[in-house]
Amino acid sequence: MKRPRILALSLCALLLFSALAPQARASEDEPIQPRVADEDEPYIKVGFYASLTGSAFLLGQMGQQGCRLAVEQINNSGGINGKFIRLIEYDDQTDPDTACSIVRRMIEEDRVDAIVGSHTSGNLIHTAVLTEQAHVLQVGLGTSYLWTNVGYRYLFRSTGNSASYDEAIFSSIKEKGYERIAVYYCTTEYAQAGAQKLMQRIQDDPSMQLVWARSNDITQTDFEEDLLSFRETDADALILYATSENAGTQLQQLRQIAGYYGPVYAPEAFANQNAWQEAGESIAGLVYTCSSIIPDSPSQARSPKEQQFLEAFIKMYGTMPVAETAYRGYDAMMLLAEVFRTTKSMDSEDLRQAMEQITDYEGLAGTFDFSDGSGDGLDTCYVVTVTDTGEKIIDTYRREKTE
Repeated sequence: MKRPRILALSLCALLLFSALAPQARASEDEPIQPRVADEDEPYIKVGFYASLTGSAFLLGQMGQQGCRLAVEQINNSGGINGKFIRLIEYDDQTDPDTACSIVRRMIEEDRVDAIVGSHTSGNLIHTAVLTEQAHVLQVGLGTSYLWTNVGYRYLFRSTGNSASYDEAIFSSIKEKGYERIAVYYCTTEYAQAGAQKLMQRIQDDPSMQLVWARSNDITQTDFEEDLLSFRETDADALILYATSENAGTQLQQLRQIAGYYGPVYAPEAFANQNAWQEAGESIAGLVYTCSSIIPDSPSQARSPKEQQFLEAFIKMYGTMPVAETAYRGYDAMMLLAEVFRTTKSMDSEDLRQAMEQITDYEGLAGTFDFSDGSGDGLDTCYVVTVTDTGEKIIDTYRREKTE
């Protein structure tokens, strides 16, 4: 009976999303020349950019620390084919224009051989135009499905695709038999795209009904008005498509203000310690999806490689990583190291082919296989259910790769 209203609401949201779709930046429009390899360069130069200041600084700094650790390990072991890695780092300030300017500078002035970054998918969507034109290998740390499987030849990912997270969420909701679903999402490009995709899946399923959908801004801290509206929905489950900057606060206010203690589904924001801590006891009943799970200590690592990484991270920084972007930065640099070791030459096309020839590289997030040319190397993710006692029940979900 309520379906027509919800469909109209969702249609408006989809139109809004179209209006907010990425527009070309001035830096993207200016032509950029293809990279020319310099075999006589004494270093292998890798650019790194991420949000090192601003609201997303924690994720950016963790990615930077993971990447730096990988570079230190590579260089301490003698480098690659007689050359050391030189890491050239920039802060993109979570701003697409800044990111484009940085990437242009890395290509034209620093003359990097490859790039790692950013964890902000909105920035990756824009900088990909430049790295494609310049034929520069870029390994992104973001998860949005919008920038892989879309034809880019030089853009790859060192973590999971959010499409896996979304499919795992929908599959779990379907399996549990929940019928009345609500969606609360942030208006970043990453979160909005994922939420809209899930809303469409719900609308297309005759056994489900989208009973409430509302968006919020990443700078928002008070969600009372929205959550009081949600309280009237009588939803069976809520999908909280948030970023790590405010996910914990949203979940806490959802429990305390809306008085909702039912199941909450979320993507990887809750794999980060700050979101978990902000949620506090409200974390019970949460189901979240992610590619990496940070244990409480190295001894609880899920593999010997992860344990060695965590021990080395503590030795270098004095503490455990607090965001799983540290895993993404480390895997990205180690994947590039594998490319540099196996490439026929430092020519861009040879570097790209060496990346696509990686079929069984064991990274922290799993086994990477880039042979299908999509840019995605992982097809699995974790589904973590948090019980009333705070215990994490961990399952694995495998996604069918897009042909």
